[in-house]
Formats: sequence, C-alpha cells, structure tokens
Amino acid sequence: MLSVTAYYDGSNYVTEETVMVKPNQKVIITYLDDSVQTPQKKSLAEIRSYMRGGKSVPEGISTVDYVRELRAD
Repeated sequence: MLSVTAYYDGSNYVTEETVMVKPNQKVIITYLDDSVQTPQKKSLAEIRSYMRGGKSVPEGISTVDYVRELRAD
C-alpha cells in the first residue's frame, strides 16, 4: 500500500509525485477541505517576451527550474 498526495484539476487527479499504477489497480480517494494553488501556465506572449528581453530567465528562479516549468506547461 502506498499513500501519495494529489489534487483534482477539474477533470483529472494529478499526483504530486511520480507513482507507478497498474491497470485496474484499486485506489482509495479521500477528499480534504484544503485546496492547492495550481501552477499557472505561461502564455505564449509571456514566453516570447522573456526570449526577446536581454535576460531570458525571470528574476528569482534558476535556469534549470525555469526550463522545467516551461516543459511542464
């Protein structure tokens, strides 16, 4: 048995960590009163603006983390 945290994005349950799930595997879902702040996708215009600017990575984030965010979007 494995316990992981997840959130419902309006149509799917999104786990907050990678898990291996077999087809037809049973799960237990518990609904909490809390909610999470889901990451906001960057618009194409915002991404282009970063690319055109002198500095392509926003202030306060590492290049590696920024690339990970772009890939996730």
